Amino acid sequence: MSTGIPQDMEPFVQRMVAGRRFLSEQDVVTEGLRLLQARETLREEVAKGFASLDAGHGVPADQVFARAEQRIAEIERGER
Repeated sequence: MSTGIPQDMEPFVQRMVAGRRFLSEQDVVTEGLRLLQARETLREEVAKGFASLDAGHGVPADQVFARAEQRIAEIERGER
């Protein structure tokens, strides 16, 4: 598969390569696709989470906050 970089995006891609942020135009495109993939994966996971909540599978907020406070205290004491 071969695709072109949209003309309005070319200056940005060239700046990324010229600034040595990426080694090549292909690397810039690859990173963009990785970010898009990560965003879509996150979107799917969030949808699953909401579906689970809608189905009544949730944890009461007081339990969540208590566990978070406990974990913060453990971190502050240097525990793992």
